[in-house]
Amino acid sequence: MQQSVYGQSNAKISFQGVLKSANGEPVTDGDYTFTFSLWKSLNGTANADKLLKAGATDPNVPANQWSETISLPVAGGIYSHNLGSVTTLNPANFTGPVFLNIKVGAKDLVPRTEFTYAPFAFSVASAQTVACSGALGDIKYSILPPDKFKDVNGDCWVPMDGRDLVNTDALYAQGITTLPNGGGAFLRAQDFSQVSGTEAWKPKNASDRDPDRTSSSPVGQLQADDNKSHNHTTDFAGAHSHNYDDLFYPEAQSSLVCNNVNPPFISNTDPCLKGSSGTDNDNARILFQTRSTYNTGAHTHNITNSGGTESRPKNLNFWVYIRIN
Repeated sequence: MQQSVYGQSNAKISFQGVLKSANGEPVTDGDYTFTFSLWKSLNGTANADKLLKAGATDPNVPANQWSETISLPVAGGIYSHNLGSVTTLNPANFTGPVFLNIKVGAKDLVPRTEFTYAPFAFSVASAQTVACSGALGDIKYSILPPDKFKDVNGDCWVPMDGRDLVNTDALYAQGITTLPNGGGAFLRAQDFSQVSGTEAWKPKNASDRDPDRTSSSPVGQLQADDNKSHNHTTDFAGAHSHNYDDLFYPEAQSSLVCNNVNPPFISNTDPCLKGSSGTDNDNARILFQTRSTYNTGAHTHNITNSGGTESRPKNLNFWVYIRIN
């Protein structure tokens, strides 16, 4: 069997081969059922050796594995097919060795065919798009909404919206499977722990300014809003006094008969205030004295809450994006 491959810029790979019988002669002309699949190695048969569809993460699920089955005409033993015309090819599969397995009916053709240069023509498609700004894992604020942001920064940026990444994303290969959701949240620097060594990337100074997280806390975790603990106090627990005016007799008046014996319980008809003729009685010198209650009347005051729905400084809101490819 002779085979050849060449690349196309539309994410399909043109493949041509010769199908022969056991005696080396071309097979009888007609239609044959072919199943094409992609593998990481020449002979491996484990699920882990199978290359996946775009967006798939579990190689143990057959539906996640890249393959396509098609009926092809064979004339003089020659057949041809555009790989990716049935099941879309996953460009991430071509960052390492790739082997094509061909099955005709129920029989696998051996050995598998290793792709060489042609599949890497996927880079042609990326060269025709806007070059991505920044570096993998960068976070960027922008005033541009997502549909306009990608036009000037490239399609390797996505909103930092809490989405799950797939195995075709470069950030996924760094162990980041789910993005933080930055919507409506302030970003806070991670505390550092000092690391010995002369390499520039190692933190030289430790920090401990986040009381509820440490330098080993997972990055990108949402922290709920809160107010720092504090107290409210009142002086003397609210104790106070009140002044009042009191009446008293500076000297006894034997010539007058008072209705009440003990001041200040005096009525306005008391002869100690008015003479019998109804005029002021100068002999009954009724005086006023200002007195105070003792330091009593301790009590409490209810403190009512006021304000909005959150604690925040003055701020501006922008779109936030993260580079995943």
